[in-house]
Amino acid sequence: MVTHGNTFYLCFLTLNQGIIMNNPIKFVIPLMFMFSASCYAEKNIVEVSKCNLKENKTMKDAGALNKKWVKFMNANVKGGGINSYYLEPRVGDRDGFMFVDVYPNMQSWGASDNVMESSEEGKALIKEFGLVSKCKSNRLYSSTKT
Repeated sequence: MVTHGNTFYLCFLTLNQGIIMNNPIKFVIPLMFMFSASCYAEKNIVEVSKCNLKENKTMKDAGALNKKWVKFMNANVKGGGINSYYLEPRVGDRDGFMFVDVYPNMQSWGASDNVMESSEEGKALIKEFGLVSKCKSNRLYSSTKT
């Protein structure tokens, strides 16, 4: 049984012993595609950037710019589905904040980088982010919904 979201698909294979024994490639390649598709079906790509606000800037400024970025991304990256959050610390080390960008897949993450670097509006957004915050590190994760 292979799961995809809340939908369950039963995968039945009728195996003809002669096909498997005489030509294992006809059996192995479709099996590889079936398992690889199910393994990556629920993976989101999550980019986390640790940042600090520039002098005289507020989280309200960062949030407004982030909202503008999400709107731009979803209008310019095929398929959209991109979300973003900014996280403010409430307990512990309260230095800085994080942007957390969630992409539906690796292709949309790559396309978003391309759109930012190749379009005038994307380049303008990069400059705006530089005026509001200084991000000191970022990481890219794949995530699986449980």
